[in-house]
Amino acid sequence: MTADVLGRVVVVGAGAVGTLFARLLSRSGADVLVVDRAPGLQDDPALPRVQRGDVTHIDAGLARELGGADTVVLAVPEQVALSAIKSLTGVLRPGTLLVDTLSVKTPFIKLVRESADGLEAVGLNPMFAPSLGIEGRPVATVVVHGGPRAVELLRLVEDWGGRVVRVDEHDHDRLAAASQALTHAAVLSFGLGVSQLDVNIAELRAIAPPPATMLLALLARITAGSPEVYWDVQAANPQAPAAREALAQGLRRLADHIGGVADFATLLDECRGFLGSHAEHYAAVCAQAFEEMNTPRSTATSPTSHDPTGDGRGTMPLAEKESNPANWVESRISKTSDSMDRAFNEGLTGHVVTERKGKRVRLEDGSESVEFVSCSYLGLEEHPALVDAATEGLRRYGAHLSSSRNRMRPVYLGELEELLSTVYHGNKAVAFTSVGNVHLGLLPLLGSGALPSYPVSPRGVTFIVDRTAHASMQVIRGILEQIGPLRRFDLADQEALGRVLGDCGAAGRTPIVLVDGVGSMGGLIDVVGLRAALEPYGGHLYVDDAHGISIAGPLGGGYAFEEFGDRLPPNVVIAGSLSKGFGGAGGFALVPADADVRVLRKFANPLVFGHSIMLPMLAADVAAAHLHLSGEVAALQQRLWHNADELDALTGGQLVNAGLRSPVRGAHYPTEEAGFAAARRLRAAGVLVLPAFFPTVAKGTGLVRLALSALHEREHLETAAEALALDPMNS
Repeated sequence: MTADVLGRVVVVGAGAVGTLFARLLSRSGADVLVVDRAPGLQDDPALPRVQRGDVTHIDAGLARELGGADTVVLAVPEQVALSAIKSLTGVLRPGTLLVDTLSVKTPFIKLVRESADGLEAVGLNPMFAPSLGIEGRPVATVVVHGGPRAVELLRLVEDWGGRVVRVDEHDHDRLAAASQALTHAAVLSFGLGVSQLDVNIAELRAIAPPPATMLLALLARITAGSPEVYWDVQAANPQAPAAREALAQGLRRLADHIGGVADFATLLDECRGFLGSHAEHYAAVCAQAFEEMNTPRSTATSPTSHDPTGDGRGTMPLAEKESNPANWVESRISKTSDSMDRAFNEGLTGHVVTERKGKRVRLEDGSESVEFVSCSYLGLEEHPALVDAATEGLRRYGAHLSSSRNRMRPVYLGELEELLSTVYHGNKAVAFTSVGNVHLGLLPLLGSGALPSYPVSPRGVTFIVDRTAHASMQVIRGILEQIGPLRRFDLADQEALGRVLGDCGAAGRTPIVLVDGVGSMGGLIDVVGLRAALEPYGGHLYVDDAHGISIAGPLGGGYAFEEFGDRLPPNVVIAGSLSKGFGGAGGFALVPADADVRVLRKFANPLVFGHSIMLPMLAADVAAAHLHLSGEVAALQQRLWHNADELDALTGGQLVNAGLRSPVRGAHYPTEEAGFAAARRLRAAGVLVLPAFFPTVAKGTGLVRLALSALHEREHLETAAEALALDPMNS
């Protein structure tokens, strides 16, 4: 995320929400000016520019600031926003991004649609108290007029850890009426009701069970807040009256159903029916909340507690949290369209293979096709040496030796690691069952400073993950965050990493950057440049080179190892795959010293508690390692790159990665339907590919990925190129 995309930012309103966004934007490198009728933030070092001003009466000085702004965030009450919109839009330049943070969207957005055609416009509503921080919390989002700044702002919200939940203004107000107006009304009604009973707060506190304690806590939170904020929720939302009437009706129905247990049970059944399959989740949330109520405050604020708010107060009691952080599964599901379901239903992916010879496969319907799907880029999986080794392994051991490698291991394991050490010029390889298990086993140890060759600061580490890094690294972010803060960055943004590294330097933390070597969908990562950027900060570079192993280097050490001059530089870890170009199965970690190996064997969970690579494949891995050292792999590399050059020529250099020493090629289409059409043409021509859609590629677009192999023949490439039907005018 570059600061110059959002440009100069004016935040109107120095209340809690305006201050939240001003601080986040400022910390991200934006040039931020805060404007308020009575600003009180002059002493905040995170906000260097604060100016007095009234957006409902724009004077010449404020007009200059607003007219020169690229982004304006309107964090004011609804009546102020409605009064200001026409005069405000009159001074903003075309293309300016106007952001509102109102809790009611319909009236304001109606005016924006009428008077701000030339502006980008986005409505944000943080569905939480700003004091709780944005990380893991929902931000309701209405995109009124899209554009590049709007796109980048939403990406930045996600970088801060917020969950962007897209709705239109009508759905926003409908959902806000249910989740805010109704909720606040219920809590306030409870407060008004309990105040009329013959009890006082002291005696009630002494005896109150957890549900009552929770309601009293919510009542205290709401009544301590700004009346304008809660008044806006009740008075401005056109659907709030219906929500309050529903609450009143619910109380009346409850009073009418007290006659008997069976009658009362129907009400509980109705409520349970509304929760549906989510009942178990919310029951667990409630149980956790009640448990944390009984946690002594001193425990929650111990120096070792996690501090999500960044204000030194320690863990926030769950009763004060207003939403649960989204996990990566929820995020992925919410962002994924039905395109892949369509691709499966149309037989464009998910093919069932009954037989394979070279790059030709027989499918369950009896037809034959040429596949560009397999990531075995050198075709070693059919090599007689690997087949014979796997067969011999089966004969000697049976199908499996079911034991942790620390308890009992086949002779092949040590032999494989010794051969890999030779391939990598004396550096040490530790074999895992998969690359994902390398990440899971090694990264927590790396972040904890347990690996002797990779020291970390006494203040700890910050994990910095490239947005395009493989999903196997993305999905363990929650585990890594137990060890140190985690930030994401975009390699396409040349300044993003520098800003995060600067933050690490200021905090005295060791940065650990996680990237791919060869992208599974994109290009080649500049691992040398990344290491150079890390060097002044004493950081470590972790490269997942799964797609790069075997395809480069005289002994098949892979893309990253070759880029580093056939050596493993200090402060670099390489995670490699044995399941792609290597021809076998499993993964490995490449580290410099035996001391690192001892730590991994002793503490890396997948090694301590998991079995070795399945025996036949482990034997095949040993055979593949011998082929790397014999020079046969180097010859197969030449055939692979010849095929890559041939396909690039046949497609006029239009494919993604054309001209690069990557075995992955992609045809990118401007719409999903165009991508589907290409996949159908290829399928009809007897060519199997991998179709990809959002969120793997940009929303609304399509990509057809082709994995090249040394085994592909000229006719295979010609058939694929013809079916892709790329526009020759773009070549």
